[in-house]
Order: sequence, then C-alpha cells, then structure tokens
Amino acid sequence: MLDFEGRVALITGAGRGIGRQHAEFLASRGAKIIVNDYGGDLRGDGGANTKPANDVVESIRAAGGEAMAACNDIGDHTQVAEMFDVAVAQFGRLDILIHNASVYAQLNPFSNASVQDLERIMRVNVVGGWNVAQHAWRHMTDQNYGRIVMTGSGAGFFGRRKDHAYSTAKSALIALTKVLATEGEAFDIKANLVGPIAWTENSASQGIPKIMEKVAPPMRVTSLVSLLAHEQCPVNGEMFRCGGGFVSRVFIAETKGTTFSAEEAMTPETVLNRFSDIMNVDGFNIPSNSDRAGAHVSASIAAANPDFAQALAEAKAKRRQNAE
Repeated sequence: MLDFEGRVALITGAGRGIGRQHAEFLASRGAKIIVNDYGGDLRGDGGANTKPANDVVESIRAAGGEAMAACNDIGDHTQVAEMFDVAVAQFGRLDILIHNASVYAQLNPFSNASVQDLERIMRVNVVGGWNVAQHAWRHMTDQNYGRIVMTGSGAGFFGRRKDHAYSTAKSALIALTKVLATEGEAFDIKANLVGPIAWTENSASQGIPKIMEKVAPPMRVTSLVSLLAHEQCPVNGEMFRCGGGFVSRVFIAETKGTTFSAEEAMTPETVLNRFSDIMNVDGFNIPSNSDRAGAHVSASIAAANPDFAQALAEAKAKRRQNAE
C-alpha cells in the first residue's frame, strides 16, 4: 500500500469537492494535511468563510488523522507566506503541494466575455498556483524532495467553448508545471498536472449529467493524484485526464516539420506547397522542455544548412572545453 506516513501535504481548495476528497484520503494514508480554502463561492465571491476548511479538519481529526485549517487567500502573496510559516512551524516540513483551488465564470460568447472575469480567475488559478508553488519550492529544495500536482482541465488542454477566461487560466498552469518539473529534477521534486472529471457541487451547477454522480465520484480522480503525490511517482512533467475510471496521458508534441535551407526561397506560396509536411504527425517529437524543443529545431536547421551544422558543432565543442 502506498502510504504517506511522515509526509505533510498542503492542498488548496480543499474545503469542498475534489480537494476535500484529496485531503481526507491522504490523511487516511497517514499524511498530515494543511487544508487551504478561502471559503468563497464558486466564483470566488462572498468573502472569507472558515467553515469549509474547518469542516474538513474536523472530519480528518475524527477519523484519527492530523490536519490544520488555513483560510488564506492564495492570490495574496503575503497571506501565502504567513500560511506557510504557520504550517511549517506546526508540522515541521512540507512534502506535497496539490493546487486544486479554482474559480469560474458564467459561460458567454467571446464578444460578451469580461476581462474582470479573466483577472479574477487568473488571480486564484494562476497567481495562486504560482504563490503556493514558490513558497513550497523553498522548503522542497532545502530538503531535496517534493511532489507537486497542479489541477488543470480539459478546457486548458483543448479550450472550452464560451469559457474563455477559465480555459486561458488552466492553460497557463501547463507551462508552470513543465518548468517546475524541469527545474525540480536536481532536487527530487516532481511536478505533474491532472485535468479531472468528477461529480461535484460545481460540476452539477454546470449541468454535468446526473449519471456522473455514480460513475465519476471524486475518489476516481484522487487515486491518480495520490500516486503523483507519492514518493514512488513514476513520472515528471506529465499531464493527464482522469475521471469516471478513465485515465489518459495528454501531451504537447511537435511534428517533424519541414526546413527551408538558406538558399531556398521561403514565401507564402512555398510554405503552402509544403503544408502537408508541416501538418504530418508521423514520427512526432515530444520535447520534455523548451531546451529539448530548441535542440529539435536546431537539428532540423542543421540538416538543411551545412554551414549552420558546422557552426553548431564548433559552439558545442567550445562549451565542452569551457566546462572542463
């Protein structure tokens, strides 16, 4: 059994729904839980309300676990710093961050979309995710260990019609996850992202079919999230869709593409002539980070331009010499 004895987890948005399920399950497996929930409504309105977080803490303690409530606004960098100071003072360390907190907007055609909704959603989903990850990072790098799970969405992966602000915010978490995964490798910090599908108060309000209450309970997301939060997490920098018993990998890939040499004419017309090569997904590449993506581009340019290939080889040799 994958247990979490001795581990400390901070979970944002843990007062309700999927976040609450994460908190209660990890606590049942031995983790000490910091239950972060500001307590506003699903739009992030209504002001602070300590009841959701305190209810989860009481539930965990009643089952024999350890937990503390943290009703801090994660969009406020100062409040996040205070939250971490109190949490680490109480539990001594921070091993796991699950950023689950999220707010939403009314669905609208883009012509009626509100920039205020975008700013409000970005503040919790993205700025909040940045704030908690940065404060967690300092503890994780000091102890050379950490697990981070960001909560994404199919809207962030693929875009959701009439849900522009939320889609944009969830998409931003993809890049944050990828860069944390790359930078964290040296410290045994793994960062991954899950786009959940589950029956919750929020999903019900958005019209998810009633049958989903039976086939897609939050625990069917928590099982994957718990694996990614565990020391035996087998991946880093990956993305998943999960819910209703379904789990899939989601990835960003690049086709082999085509390269025009320096001697070839590159015009709108010649690009059009090669568009089938550009779009062909056979033999696609999945870069693990932007450096690897850049190497793919450099290799393609070098293959079409011998002078560039020679200059690239000389630059690499010089870097190796300087390193020695």
